[in-house]
Amino acid sequence: MISLGSTNQYKSPFGGNKTVIAALAVLFLSACGGGGGSDTPTTPAPAPEVVPVTPPATIDLPAEFTVYLTGLADGIVIPAYQSMQASANDLITATSTFCALSSPTVTQLDTVRDKWIVLNLDWQQVQWVKVGPVVSQNRLFRIQFWPDNNDAVSRGVSNLLLQSSTVSADDVASQNVGGQGLPALELLLFPSTENENLIQAENRDKRCEVATAISQNLVNITTDINTEWSATGGNYRNQLITGTGEFTSITDAVEELTTNWLEALEIVKDEKMLLPLGSESPGNVGIAENTLSDQSLASIEANLQSFVDLYSNGDNKGFDSILTNTLDQDAINTQMLTAINAMLIRIKQINQDYDSYSAVLASEQGRQQIDALIEEIRVTRDHLSTGFIQALDINIGFNSNDGD
Repeated sequence: MISLGSTNQYKSPFGGNKTVIAALAVLFLSACGGGGGSDTPTTPAPAPEVVPVTPPATIDLPAEFTVYLTGLADGIVIPAYQSMQASANDLITATSTFCALSSPTVTQLDTVRDKWIVLNLDWQQVQWVKVGPVVSQNRLFRIQFWPDNNDAVSRGVSNLLLQSSTVSADDVASQNVGGQGLPALELLLFPSTENENLIQAENRDKRCEVATAISQNLVNITTDINTEWSATGGNYRNQLITGTGEFTSITDAVEELTTNWLEALEIVKDEKMLLPLGSESPGNVGIAENTLSDQSLASIEANLQSFVDLYSNGDNKGFDSILTNTLDQDAINTQMLTAINAMLIRIKQINQDYDSYSAVLASEQGRQQIDALIEEIRVTRDHLSTGFIQALDINIGFNSNDGD
């Protein structure tokens, strides 16, 4: 297994026969139950349903995984990065055009903001991927440094604004990651005070210069990522679908991506919802992702949609097909689909009912909806980390984001 930042890898010492282990655990608990001679009846907590899993020995799962990974690369991941590159190009064009205006209007500024929103949503669709070119050269954090507990974004932007010489994309790329990506641009395009926006600010020209340089930096980063995925560049696609390079096998590649998925679920649950929700109304919306642009809920919906795409794999062979058609594990597939779709339905309803994240967190009904979504993510995580990985006979890395 490869290292995933702060994620420490763990391999099960028990191998693949997890049904026997589960059965022994049940027998042990039954033998130990009662004890102590107390006459007081006890009601044990309900145990999660365990679906026995015994993959047929004749099935070539690595071959199934190869088909899955090929479809995921060609139909999901690479198109997402290509869309990011196209959106980054649109953003630099819009920013340059706007900054060339002598007396821009709010409508013209909104055009630039809309381009940022599109690029951000593109990023949210592939944010879960933490292997390959996006983690090389610190690109993951250069695109988005978040959570930002030390005001790295604000400090990075301030340093660029104080630079007396003309700020270039190379200058942006050489400074701290906080000032390089989407959050830095969000701060410039959606400032908390009107006198700092790209129309009214006294240093408007410098702010435009920095915004243009950061936009170009994102063009450069997304271009490099796509080059390294392509056959004529680094050909990372081939590494992924053959389980070579940074992977030890095809199964290892699936395990790494599944670990990425599990980690992303925890980040959405904890960083994007539990912490902003807080213990009482009106919550802590200021620490939410994309709070300045008020895109917090839209980003969460994009994340959850990406999990649906990751599982079903579009028109290509997905995990659903492997579970049902190859492994005859209809029950586990039903569990997974039910859990994943419940999350997506919930966030779509929240986005339909509320105009902003702050409105959700200030409303008792909205807070209940967020609580329900958090619980639905926990259910998905539990199915993913038990029946799903057992059915596919894979192991996943230890997830340091799991706090409950």
